[in-house]
Amino acid sequence: MLVNIIYIMRSKHELGCPAATTDVISKHAIEEPQTNGWYQFPKRAEYTIAVSGCGKRTTYLVACNKFKSACTAGPVPTSTGSATPRQLADELQPDAVNAAQQRGARDFACPATATQVTRQETILEGQTTGWAGDAPHRAVYAVTVKGCGKQAGYLVECDTGKKGCATAGSQPSQARSQAPQLADELQPGAVQAAQDRGSKELECPAATTKVNRKETVEEGQTTGWYDAPYRALYTITVAGCGKKTTYLVACNKKENRCAAGSPRGG
Repeated sequence: MLVNIIYIMRSKHELGCPAATTDVISKHAIEEPQTNGWYQFPKRAEYTIAVSGCGKRTTYLVACNKFKSACTAGPVPTSTGSATPRQLADELQPDAVNAAQQRGARDFACPATATQVTRQETILEGQTTGWAGDAPHRAVYAVTVKGCGKQAGYLVECDTGKKGCATAGSQPSQARSQAPQLADELQPGAVQAAQDRGSKELECPAATTKVNRKETVEEGQTTGWYDAPYRALYTITVAGCGKKTTYLVACNKKENRCAAGSPRGG
């Protein structure tokens, strides 16, 4: 890969160490500005790469452009709050935290709870179907809630087209007892979405998958009638060719589709 050639040559020269080795710390696609009404697919990617050798170590930020077939390496910028592009998952995070906190307070019967977002991903629509993708409008989170000596982990889905965020996980409820099989029913589609995404990003067609967690999303009961669940969330690990990554996957039975998230680097 071109990115490998650039940072290996530069690092060996600057460290004065022909035997220097490299380690990719993080990587993420850069979302393009959406200005013409059509979704612009990412064409750039950034990598944080550590180089070690001869008793020395340094870190580079490498930027690559798919259409220019070029990569450039530079120093990792200091934390100023603007080094990483802001994603949809960043914008919707406060709503996700609020939803998890309210769910935890209800499940624990504890009004004083604290939250920690352990993972967040923007869902890239249409990335696994072969059709042109819509602009991202969903994000998925893993949120830990603690309070009154109790702790639980929730999966949360937020959608800009819907009011509030939906939570899944931890405590049994009427909704889950009435539809316990939804996450099982949608699991094949979730696995396929993760495998398609992972095999491409890992550059490994033989990649395998493992479902670490699956949860049926409980819909808000606001009409007086029981609204059956139609969404499920998953954490799925994809491994192969000596590499491994984990995705949050969101499935929607009404739309008959599953999509894997895009974790931000860093």
